[in-house]
Amino acid sequence: MSTKKGGAKAAAVKGQAPPPGPKLRAAAGKPKENRQVQKKTGQPAKESYAEDPKVPAALTAEDKAALIIQCAFRQHLARKDLAHRQKERQEYLDEMEKLQREAYLAMVRREQEEARRQREQEEAAERARREELQRRRRLLEAAFEGDLGEIRAVLKEVDQLLTREGVGHDEAGKARRLQRRVATVECEDSHGNTPLSEAAAGGQPMAIQLLAELGANPNSKGAFGRTPLYRAAFGGHLEAVEVLLKLGADPRVYADDGSTPEQVASLVTVASVLQSWDLSLTEAMLQNMEAEKERRAQEIQKHKEAEAKRINIKVQELAKEQQRCHKELQQAYCELNRRITEHDKCERKGMGKTELTLQAIKDAEAQVDRLRQEAQKAEETLAMARLELREQTQEDETEAPGLKCKVTELHDVLMKDVGDRIRADGRWPLVIDPSGQAATFLRYQDTNYVDTVNPEHLRPETIRLALLGAIRYGKPLVFDLREMDLFPVVQQQLEAVQPGLAQALLSRGLLAQEGYLSLLRPTDGPEYDPSQFQEARLDHFRLFFVTRVQWPPADQLQTLLPVRVQLSSGGL
Repeated sequence: MSTKKGGAKAAAVKGQAPPPGPKLRAAAGKPKENRQVQKKTGQPAKESYAEDPKVPAALTAEDKAALIIQCAFRQHLARKDLAHRQKERQEYLDEMEKLQREAYLAMVRREQEEARRQREQEEAAERARREELQRRRRLLEAAFEGDLGEIRAVLKEVDQLLTREGVGHDEAGKARRLQRRVATVECEDSHGNTPLSEAAAGGQPMAIQLLAELGANPNSKGAFGRTPLYRAAFGGHLEAVEVLLKLGADPRVYADDGSTPEQVASLVTVASVLQSWDLSLTEAMLQNMEAEKERRAQEIQKHKEAEAKRINIKVQELAKEQQRCHKELQQAYCELNRRITEHDKCERKGMGKTELTLQAIKDAEAQVDRLRQEAQKAEETLAMARLELREQTQEDETEAPGLKCKVTELHDVLMKDVGDRIRADGRWPLVIDPSGQAATFLRYQDTNYVDTVNPEHLRPETIRLALLGAIRYGKPLVFDLREMDLFPVVQQQLEAVQPGLAQALLSRGLLAQEGYLSLLRPTDGPEYDPSQFQEARLDHFRLFFVTRVQWPPADQLQTLLPVRVQLSSGGL
């Protein structure tokens, strides 16, 4: 006992804490003893841990009530916020449905307007054809009856028609009017007979003289190979025969049955005139007629060259206008993409500016639609001018360079290259499809698709990764040029990735001797390790350009292989 007391006193002397009381000594003892002390004192066990800050104190009734109220209030706020978000989403969906409906109605109206214009053009062409046929019938009948006034009236109508078409009275206009007048007087009926032949058959010397002065050929052959002189002799029209002979009609020309005008003459006087006619005069007149024909041919050729030059200048001006429209349309597409991005950001951040961003999208879409219509109109005008130029220079439209295929054959022609025609040509394909179905087909194939009107897609880093991925995994890289001439823009962005990349890619030099490894960057992942590029996959790499422009610029048709898509009646 004394030893224990001494130890306690020594501890106190050294400045240590006094010995614990009975409760603390019990707490420091065995667990059973601790529980027994708690029962004896009547204190709860938690008081032993009241000094531990990690153990929460018991909730009072007020705390429990406050917690219930807070939970209920938070649930109320959550339900209110959820209802508000659901309302905003429903408004957004309604607005999107409204915009889609308006866009669909606008598209339908555009298609209806286009169909109406096409119908009006077809009706105008049919009306012009009927009017032309009516003028021919009137001219043939007037020639047979010798109605000179009606013949001049028909020719005057033709001249007025040329004036309405914008043909002037300058040198080129006069040449074109002469060409049209000669074509009119040389028209034929269903049997091949010309107005001069009809005038000869009707015995109308005045009409014969007038038509010959207008450029009609006195030796033209009609039904059964019969000339105007043959028909005049057969009809016994002496005066008509004499006029024809003076105009250069050749009495030696045979019909299909081998008979001559002299042999079929119905009057002796007519046969006598034909028999006694000096053929040297006919030879001289034929030479004069040949010289005149040659002179007219030279004038027509000169006129064609001048007209081709004029149309060529017109095509160049229209091409510049088309490029301007395409540039404005590209800017409008970029603005539309920016507005859509802004709207998405507002939706994610809940900034409450949905109405403003949706209205901005709607305005941008209206601008895109307007500029698309202008670009389409410029494209149609340019196509018509190019068609006129091809017709003027006698180029055959069916001999357009490149390949042709249907939509259903795109997989065989592009993806499989059946027949190795693309590989043999050495150029990458330029798919020309005004309907847009080829772009849709390629977009949903296993390809790396680049939308050239989307600024995000045209970023140099995006193009680099798209090109590397296509080479790495052996798949096509598709540049959708839409209805604009964006090929120079693509070349510019490729140069921004790496100088000389555009030429190296178009000439396939990038694929030779692992030239594509120059596109790798240190930040690229392990999937782009040089060891991952395999020769077998490299053989399946393709580069496609898709455009909705019907007649792309000539430099593109030379750089790329044109593949024209022809729509079948069944579509896809």
